[in-house]
Amino acid sequence: MGSVLPRRLALVTAPRSGEALGSWVDRMARLNRCPPAEVADLLGLRLRGASADVRPPVFGVRSDESLRRTLYATTGIPGSLVDGMHLSVFEGGPLNVSAVLSAGKSHRPSAGREWAEVYGSRTCPSCLLVSGGVWRLWWKLSCAAVCPEHQVLLLDRCPSCGGVLRWGGNRPRVVSALWVRPPTCCANSIRGRPCSQWLPTVRVNQAHRETVDAQRRWLDIAFGQARPVLGEAEVSRGEWFAAFRACVILLRLGLPRVLGRLPDVPAWCARALLEERGERGVHRGQFGWGPASAGAAAAFLTVVMPLLAAENMRELSRRLAPLVRTAADEGGLAARPLARLVVPDVYAEAVAAQVPAGRLARSPWQQGSSR
Repeated sequence: MGSVLPRRLALVTAPRSGEALGSWVDRMARLNRCPPAEVADLLGLRLRGASADVRPPVFGVRSDESLRRTLYATTGIPGSLVDGMHLSVFEGGPLNVSAVLSAGKSHRPSAGREWAEVYGSRTCPSCLLVSGGVWRLWWKLSCAAVCPEHQVLLLDRCPSCGGVLRWGGNRPRVVSALWVRPPTCCANSIRGRPCSQWLPTVRVNQAHRETVDAQRRWLDIAFGQARPVLGEAEVSRGEWFAAFRACVILLRLGLPRVLGRLPDVPAWCARALLEERGERGVHRGQFGWGPASAGAAAAFLTVVMPLLAAENMRELSRRLAPLVRTAADEGGLAARPLARLVVPDVYAEAVAAQVPAGRLARSPWQQGSSR
């Protein structure tokens, strides 16, 4: 006989469009006036693993048929809405979900491999206020930088406790069984108590117009709403995002010298990139990680997106020249994170054309074809 499905809950609120699974669980907990861990048990989410207070890293990353059936039985929410609350929405684009899950035993499962935050999130305080505490799924992506609607920089750390938002505290896998987590509050666990910072009151900086436009374009490609093109060649979403990541890595490898070789880099971008360089610690091998903050993500979007918008192959190669040549001067083209990226042929050829002749340096994609 099959497993017995849990009972239907009397009080149910439907997930909002683009909402993250953890956000919906928190709102369900508030509606039912009980802690998230209890609601998760009632929903049949199986958050508790070998240890009584540890949630599996698959939570919020990828759903399956069993989860769809369970949530439909307890809430009446159809499987399509359940799938839409998971990071697997971005599979084949900015994320490889299998890679996220394969790193699930580490403290921060995806920070160095896939550019998303499994446990934490960024946020727009204005969006939280308007929605009553809905946390959007795309805020968990490492390149989430600005809110296109309110045109402000996203908030990534709580000004009161200093923690990554929605990180949970020192034990991020723990889902609270002691208190209801208000959706508009930080509520990270601080010495056994929830942080009471009300996030809609936090002031954030206005975003620059070019950054807002870059974020919109990036999100359109991430959600499959725009056709990704590189130098007149149509490429897959995965290939386009690999090219984007390669540009971010090349930019980091060339800092600070590359800033003088790129045209029209705003002063705020230069400051953000250099600050992130110190935080990430390039010499500790973290130049392949996702942007460390919303500010860094905004700078990368502002600098990189125009490079990838070249109208043809020749122009793409010309725009990439400062990144490639400076990285070659710094001896960084052999960096392993570059070689691991499966970039499209057009990008590999554009990079290869800019590797200085007569040097030991060679393109990370010397063979030329996508792998």
